[in-house]
Amino acid sequence: MTFRARRLEFTAATKREAFARACGICECHLVPWLKRPTGCGVRLVAGAIFYEHITPDAIRPDSSLDNCAVLSRACWREKSSHYDLPVIAKSNRVRDRHIGARATPQQVIVGTFASGWKNHLRGGWRRR
Repeated sequence: MTFRARRLEFTAATKREAFARACGICECHLVPWLKRPTGCGVRLVAGAIFYEHITPDAIRPDSSLDNCAVLSRACWREKSSHYDLPVIAKSNRVRDRHIGARATPQQVIVGTFASGWKNHLRGGWRRR
């Protein structure tokens, strides 16, 4: 299995078709986890239009029109922060665990339960 370093962007033709499909209205109703069956109804304005993968590109690389939604800034921000980032982070953790990649352990702070040492009120340190 190979991993891509770059995200697949939508082509200009796909963006044109998606914008025509949207008719100038945010398509947040296409994104199931935003839970807006009727959409937000926000009009799309220049500078605040986001062409977003419905299923994140890191999960399923698909840059077709079926996986493209034209979102307003607020809906894009909500989708990215509440769904995309946690799902991608979890998939990276699962992949790293599968291939045996682990971060090097951090230095343990003395006095915490993980260190095995306990600071007594009368002074001095003892093993737990």
